Amino acid sequence: MEELPVRVKIADRTYKLFVEPESEAIVREAAKLIQEELKQYREMGINETQDALARIAFDCLVTKLRGERHMQRLQQMVFDKITQLDQVVTPAITT
Repeated sequence: MEELPVRVKIADRTYKLFVEPESEAIVREAAKLIQEELKQYREMGINETQDALARIAFDCLVTKLRGERHMQRLQQMVFDKITQLDQVVTPAITT
């Protein structure tokens, strides 16, 4: 699939990215969210762009890790339930 050139502005710099067409909206939304986060950090008194971007990156990774851990717990719960169902159903269908 052919990639589209997309320009996004982050911290007063423009970046040209090449993304798949179905990812364009997500990429633009991500850039917009970074800009909004930068604005919030500047309002909190963090005016150094590098510091604000580092905080944003850290916050994003913490959120990502929390989501992954939550997903792992959900997957384990589903696996456990399927195992329980299998233990109940298997004897019933093999007799």
